[in-house]
Amino acid sequence: RKLCGVFKEGHDVLVRWSDGLYYLGTVFKVTFIFEDKSMFWAQFKDLQMINNKDGSDNGVDSDVTCSICHDGVSDPPNEIVLCDKCGQGYHQLCHIPAIDTSILNDEDTPWQCRTCVFAAVAKRGGAESDGPAAATLRVYKQVLPYDLKSLTWDKGHKVNHEELYCYCGGPGDWYLKMLQCCRCQQWFHEACMQCLETPFLYGDRFFLFICSICNHGSEYVKRLPMRWVDVVHLVLYNITIAKLVKYYDFQSTMMPFFVQNWEELQLGDVGSSTRSQLKERVLETLQNNKSRFQCGSESKKAK
Repeated sequence: RKLCGVFKEGHDVLVRWSDGLYYLGTVFKVTFIFEDKSMFWAQFKDLQMINNKDGSDNGVDSDVTCSICHDGVSDPPNEIVLCDKCGQGYHQLCHIPAIDTSILNDEDTPWQCRTCVFAAVAKRGGAESDGPAAATLRVYKQVLPYDLKSLTWDKGHKVNHEELYCYCGGPGDWYLKMLQCCRCQQWFHEACMQCLETPFLYGDRFFLFICSICNHGSEYVKRLPMRWVDVVHLVLYNITIAKLVKYYDFQSTMMPFFVQNWEELQLGDVGSSTRSQLKERVLETLQNNKSRFQCGSESKKAK
């Protein structure tokens, strides 16, 4: 109920989405209007107020309170610290990780809360890995903002009821650009990872990934070997997400996708040894795996 009073109709907010990125939105009743005029609902945990440079409080109580517990008491050793980016207040012990007292004593060094650091550093294709903000993100990624053991998972350990995923604690879709840590089994957004040299495709789970918490400091990722039937399946999956139709032309759709996304496929030795015969290899794979791939012309003849 306290959060309902914080976010009001017309407020501009940052909304954390299932890809791990933040998008600018405006509160509209119980949903949000984004910059592209699309409308969606979001949980309070995935919203972040935007600091108003004009000094107006936009209808929000101007008293300084903690954004986590909503208490205004600020006494050592648990004082309220204001984020230099969003202006929100956090008790030293409420923020995760806890805010060191040295931050209070060093007024010349700006401090940004966990949400603002993730919003600034998380990127499509992988989070930034260089610079002060990236270094801060690494520190923040040493602890999760939720209790992993308390989450309620489905039988396949792909979806949890609380909609808490990754280091950021945001929503997620396991079948898109996320990898599962092979140790803790949690799912992590591509946008929040700092170990990627190349972006990966939607639904590409052919990686061995260990999160920074389980690996005690830094993330680990390794490409797993793929069969050509898996490569073709992955390509068709990505084309399906983009085009949302059942059948695709081999020459005008499939082959251009291979060429345009060759680097993202990360085929390694398999790709380098067969790239000149790519067309023949893909056709052979489609024809030899009819239990997985269906030819549109053959399907029409059968009818």
